[in-house]
Amino acid sequence: MKTFRTALFTFAALAGLTSFVTSTQSSYAGGLGLDWLSNKPYVECLKNVRMLADVGSILKGPADREASYERGRHQCNQRYYGHE
Repeated sequence: MKTFRTALFTFAALAGLTSFVTSTQSSYAGGLGLDWLSNKPYVECLKNVRMLADVGSILKGPADREASYERGRHQCNQRYYGHE
């Protein structure tokens, strides 16, 4: 009887763990909102904006880097998604 309970407990734990892992894998990308990574022109726009912000920080100083990147990111959002 003890072997049966151990086997039953092991099976239940394995089934529970499997269902948990499966549910987290299916909701992982959607939950974090990573679907924008498939939009290659948008990703390229963000890369260019980051590069320009980094170059601009050399000329204007590091304090302007993030502000410049945010302005560029908003422009990319507007161009490719119609919102900020």
